[in-house]
Amino acid sequence: MAKVITCFVLHFLVFLAMASTSIKAQATQQCDYEMIVNTGITRGPSNSKLRVIVEAIGGEGTINTTNLIRKWGAMGQGYTYFLPYSSDRFRTRLPCMKDNFCWIGIRGKKGELNPHWYIENITVSTKGPGVINRMKTFQFLEEIDTVYPDASHGECP
Repeated sequence: MAKVITCFVLHFLVFLAMASTSIKAQATQQCDYEMIVNTGITRGPSNSKLRVIVEAIGGEGTINTTNLIRKWGAMGQGYTYFLPYSSDRFRTRLPCMKDNFCWIGIRGKKGELNPHWYIENITVSTKGPGVINRMKTFQFLEEIDTVYPDASHGECP
């Protein structure tokens, strides 16, 4: 009987160790993120250090970059971002967020940005292994007269 209990306990401990490893692997899975910014009639800040923050539902997960163009820019070297009526693409690879996106904020350093930047919308999407592909479009449809403090859109529950 002691051998049966010992065998059961050992199998149980092995199961717990495997489950723990699986949970840790899921928490650190990497996902591909893409952000598409559609600019309207006025030009946006092409040389500025834009800080973009994207939050997930439930507050579990935040994307935060301090220089969107340099760190995420996917349009090639020498490309001018945020020209009137343009769609600019940004990509990165980060740990997967547990839930969908619900809020986005854009911030620049005071005095660096063109006032009255018209943003049509910003679409954020993610793809990853074993993760539901997620996409959220934040409809600004307005002139942003300042991004200090944040210009933001969305609502997190």
